[in-house]
Amino acid sequence: MLLYLQCGLRRSETLRVTPRSWDPEAHTVTIEVKGGRKRVAQLTPDAENLLRAIDPVTIDPDKPFLWALKGKKVTLGALHRAWLRHKRACEVNDELTAHDLRRTAATILYGATKDLRVPQQLLGHKNLSSTLEYLAPLAPDEARRYAELLRFDKFKSEVKQ
Repeated sequence: MLLYLQCGLRRSETLRVTPRSWDPEAHTVTIEVKGGRKRVAQLTPDAENLLRAIDPVTIDPDKPFLWALKGKKVTLGALHRAWLRHKRACEVNDELTAHDLRRTAATILYGATKDLRVPQQLLGHKNLSSTLEYLAPLAPDEARRYAELLRFDKFKSEVKQ
Protein backbone atom coordinates (compact mmCIF):
# COMPACT_ATOMS: atom_id res chain seq x y z
CA MET A 1 0.00 0.00 0.00
CA LEU A 2 2.95 2.26 0.74
CA LEU A 3 4.20 1.91 -2.83
CA TYR A 4 0.75 2.90 -4.13
CA LEU A 5 0.24 5.97 -1.98
CA GLN A 6 3.70 7.35 -1.30
CA CYS A 7 5.37 6.40 -4.57
CA GLY A 8 2.38 6.55 -6.91
CA LEU A 9 2.92 3.07 -8.31
CA ARG A 10 0.19 0.99 -9.91
CA ARG A 11 -0.57 -2.41 -8.42
CA SER A 12 1.21 -4.21 -11.26
CA GLU A 13 4.22 -1.90 -10.92
CA THR A 14 4.69 -2.85 -7.27
CA LEU A 15 5.45 -6.37 -8.45
CA ARG A 16 8.26 -5.02 -10.65
CA VAL A 17 10.20 -3.52 -7.75
CA THR A 18 13.18 -5.85 -7.37
CA PRO A 19 16.62 -5.56 -5.77
CA ARG A 20 18.03 -5.00 -9.27
CA SER A 21 15.58 -2.16 -10.00
CA TRP A 22 16.36 -0.33 -6.75
CA ASP A 23 19.06 2.33 -6.54
CA PRO A 24 19.46 3.03 -2.81
CA GLU A 25 21.91 5.89 -3.41
CA ALA A 26 19.46 7.75 -5.68
CA HIS A 27 16.41 6.62 -3.62
CA THR A 28 14.69 5.40 -6.79
CA VAL A 29 13.44 2.31 -8.58
CA THR A 30 13.51 1.94 -12.35
CA ILE A 31 10.67 -0.21 -13.62
CA GLU A 32 8.89 -0.97 -16.86
CA VAL A 33 5.43 0.61 -17.03
CA LYS A 34 2.47 0.66 -19.39
CA GLY A 35 3.49 0.92 -23.01
CA GLY A 36 6.88 -0.68 -22.32
CA ARG A 37 8.41 2.60 -21.15
CA LYS A 38 10.95 2.76 -18.35
CA ARG A 39 9.98 4.83 -15.35
CA VAL A 40 12.17 6.10 -12.55
CA ALA A 41 10.11 6.42 -9.38
CA GLN A 42 11.26 8.25 -6.26
CA LEU A 43 11.04 6.24 -3.07
CA THR A 44 10.02 7.77 0.22
CA PRO A 45 12.01 6.98 3.37
CA ASP A 46 9.11 4.75 4.54
CA ALA A 47 9.22 2.72 1.32
CA GLU A 48 13.00 2.43 1.44
CA ASN A 49 12.88 1.23 5.04
CA LEU A 50 10.53 -1.50 3.88
CA LEU A 51 13.01 -2.55 1.18
CA ARG A 52 15.98 -2.32 3.53
CA ALA A 53 14.29 -4.75 5.90
CA ILE A 54 14.94 -7.46 3.31
CA ASP A 55 18.46 -8.82 2.99
CA PRO A 56 19.18 -8.45 -0.76
CA VAL A 57 21.80 -11.21 -0.58
CA THR A 58 19.17 -13.79 0.37
CA ILE A 59 16.81 -13.15 -2.55
CA ASP A 60 17.06 -13.36 -6.30
CA PRO A 61 17.85 -9.84 -7.60
CA ASP A 62 15.15 -10.19 -10.25
CA LYS A 63 12.38 -11.40 -7.92
CA PRO A 64 9.96 -8.80 -6.54
CA PHE A 65 10.60 -7.48 -3.05
CA LEU A 66 6.98 -8.26 -2.24
CA TRP A 67 7.70 -11.95 -2.71
CA ALA A 68 10.45 -11.76 -0.09
CA LEU A 69 8.18 -9.86 2.30
CA LYS A 70 5.45 -12.47 1.97
CA GLY A 71 7.84 -15.43 1.82
CA LYS A 72 6.27 -16.70 -1.40
CA LYS A 73 5.13 -15.64 -4.85
CA VAL A 74 2.63 -12.76 -4.78
CA THR A 75 0.11 -12.31 -7.60
CA LEU A 76 -2.04 -9.36 -8.59
CA GLY A 77 -5.00 -11.28 -7.16
CA ALA A 78 -3.22 -11.67 -3.82
CA LEU A 79 -2.52 -7.93 -3.75
CA HIS A 80 -6.17 -7.24 -4.44
CA ARG A 81 -7.29 -9.57 -1.63
CA ALA A 82 -4.81 -7.89 0.76
CA TRP A 83 -6.26 -4.51 -0.21
CA LEU A 84 -9.78 -5.75 0.55
CA ARG A 85 -8.68 -7.07 3.97
CA HIS A 86 -6.96 -3.80 4.87
CA LYS A 87 -9.92 -1.77 3.65
CA ARG A 88 -12.33 -3.76 5.81
CA ALA A 89 -10.02 -3.53 8.83
CA CYS A 90 -9.81 0.27 8.45
CA GLU A 91 -13.56 0.54 7.82
CA VAL A 92 -13.16 2.78 4.79
CA ASN A 93 -15.65 3.29 1.98
CA ASP A 94 -16.24 -0.07 0.31
CA GLU A 95 -16.05 1.52 -3.15
CA LEU A 96 -12.48 2.75 -2.60
CA THR A 97 -9.96 1.03 -4.86
CA ALA A 98 -6.23 0.62 -4.44
CA HIS A 99 -5.84 2.76 -7.55
CA ASP A 100 -7.60 5.56 -5.66
CA LEU A 101 -4.46 5.81 -3.52
CA ARG A 102 -2.61 7.05 -6.63
CA ARG A 103 -5.36 9.62 -7.21
CA THR A 104 -5.20 10.69 -3.58
CA ALA A 105 -1.43 11.12 -3.72
CA ALA A 106 -1.71 13.19 -6.91
CA THR A 107 -4.43 15.41 -5.46
CA ILE A 108 -2.53 15.97 -2.21
CA LEU A 109 0.65 16.91 -4.05
CA TYR A 110 -1.13 19.23 -6.44
CA GLY A 111 -2.98 20.89 -3.57
CA ALA A 112 0.29 21.43 -1.71
CA THR A 113 2.35 22.68 -4.68
CA LYS A 114 -0.15 23.96 -7.28
CA ASP A 115 2.37 22.61 -9.79
CA LEU A 116 0.94 19.99 -12.16
CA ARG A 117 4.41 18.67 -12.90
CA VAL A 118 4.77 17.31 -9.35
CA PRO A 119 1.88 14.81 -9.52
CA GLN A 120 2.77 14.12 -13.16
CA GLN A 121 6.23 13.01 -12.09
CA LEU A 122 4.91 11.00 -9.13
CA LEU A 123 2.46 9.13 -11.34
CA GLY A 124 4.97 8.64 -14.15
CA HIS A 125 2.68 10.09 -16.79
CA LYS A 126 4.16 11.09 -20.11
CA ASN A 127 1.21 13.38 -20.94
CA LEU A 128 -0.09 16.05 -18.61
CA SER A 129 -3.65 15.33 -19.74
CA SER A 130 -3.39 11.89 -18.08
CA THR A 131 -2.40 13.54 -14.81
CA LEU A 132 -5.33 15.96 -14.99
CA GLU A 133 -7.74 13.02 -15.07
CA TYR A 134 -6.36 11.83 -11.73
CA LEU A 135 -6.91 15.02 -9.78
CA ALA A 136 -10.01 15.17 -7.61
CA PRO A 137 -12.64 17.64 -8.83
CA LEU A 138 -13.07 20.89 -6.95
CA ALA A 139 -15.79 21.18 -4.35
CA PRO A 140 -18.66 23.38 -5.62
CA ASP A 141 -17.86 26.27 -3.26
CA GLU A 142 -14.20 26.17 -4.29
CA ALA A 143 -15.13 26.13 -7.98
CA ARG A 144 -17.41 29.17 -7.46
CA ARG A 145 -14.61 31.03 -5.68
CA TYR A 146 -12.24 30.41 -8.58
CA ALA A 147 -14.92 31.31 -11.13
CA GLU A 148 -15.15 34.74 -9.45
CA LEU A 149 -11.51 35.30 -10.41
CA LEU A 150 -12.52 35.02 -14.06
CA ARG A 151 -15.27 37.65 -14.10
CA PHE A 152 -14.86 40.24 -16.84
CA ASP A 153 -15.58 43.19 -14.58
CA LYS A 154 -12.57 42.14 -12.48
CA PHE A 155 -10.35 42.30 -15.58
CA LYS A 156 -11.77 45.67 -16.66
CA SER A 157 -11.03 47.26 -13.29
CA GLU A 158 -7.47 45.90 -13.28
CA VAL A 159 -6.83 47.09 -16.83
CA LYS A 160 -7.95 50.66 -16.02
CA GLN A 161 -5.48 50.96 -13.14
